[in-house]
Amino acid sequence: MNVRRLIVTTASALLVPTLIHAALAQEPRPVRNDTAKAGEELFVLRNHRLRKGGHEPFYQSSRDDVWPYFERTGPRIVGQWKVIQSEAASPELEDVYRLVRYASFEHWQATRLLGGIGGNGPASDKDQWGRRDRAALELGSKGAYFLQGQLAPGGPYFMPALAEKYELVQPGQRPSAGEREIPVRMEVAQAGEEIVVVRYQRIEKGAFPRFVEMTRASIWPWEEKLGARPMGQWKVIFPEAPGVKERSRGTSFMTLESAAYDEVITMTRYASKAHYDAMAPETAVYMGGNGPDWRAWTAALEAQRKLTLSTSAEIAQGFLYQSPPIYLPGVPERYRRVD
Repeated sequence: MNVRRLIVTTASALLVPTLIHAALAQEPRPVRNDTAKAGEELFVLRNHRLRKGGHEPFYQSSRDDVWPYFERTGPRIVGQWKVIQSEAASPELEDVYRLVRYASFEHWQATRLLGGIGGNGPASDKDQWGRRDRAALELGSKGAYFLQGQLAPGGPYFMPALAEKYELVQPGQRPSAGEREIPVRMEVAQAGEEIVVVRYQRIEKGAFPRFVEMTRASIWPWEEKLGARPMGQWKVIFPEAPGVKERSRGTSFMTLESAAYDEVITMTRYASKAHYDAMAPETAVYMGGNGPDWRAWTAALEAQRKLTLSTSAEIAQGFLYQSPPIYLPGVPERYRRVD
């Protein structure tokens, strides 16, 4: 997968935030905030390459130490997942993805400045301790996708049953996939361990609006009916910020973009690997039948296939964060404005 991302220098990530924290700790920095600023929502899908066994302690440090203060600055964490199946998986480490929502690219830039939006204090201190603990688990990073596109609506969808009657012909035997009419009845829900599929596609340049509209109109309703939970579909973007250097975070942003194709990321939740396998185009008809919704789904898949130059997928397991309510009391201090 030859893509341009944020590149991380692990040594800098280990040392520099601690030094900045030490400097800021000498002088209190309270803040007041302006009203919410409108912008085009930005998603950042960030990769971390961790030591074996690092996924859960990395998540715990994030959840308990980093994210309460980080979300105070406005972003919203969607979740974090460890890759369990990928063509590029390494047996020597754990590849982890984290998905974060920002109000805009400008918002993302503002969150790079330590203490800029949220000030400093005990919550900021705890954030930095958590980042230090996470850095001790990190071996590097493949970088991050900057994404804009469509967050899956999550239903509800009304797809009425057709006014038809059927008679049982042969119990215990599936019909052939080519039969004219395939109605279905449902077994009870099957237990399993939830997975998230991260699909990467290169599509024709400029085709993303058509591509995502087909997904929204015909693919997501069918997938939701079959029990999957689409998360979103986004185009990889390259904000015009040449030369952006974040030495405090040990990262650099590369703005190269292909003139030959656009890049698309689609994320979907499934109840288990068996659920994901059963929703393959050649077998999904046995869960959902072959009514008009199935025909719309297959037609959309074929239309998207004609726009797609390449596809790859990674299967991951992990945690949905869902941004629980957090209570961060203000420190009892009194200030006067000096500027």
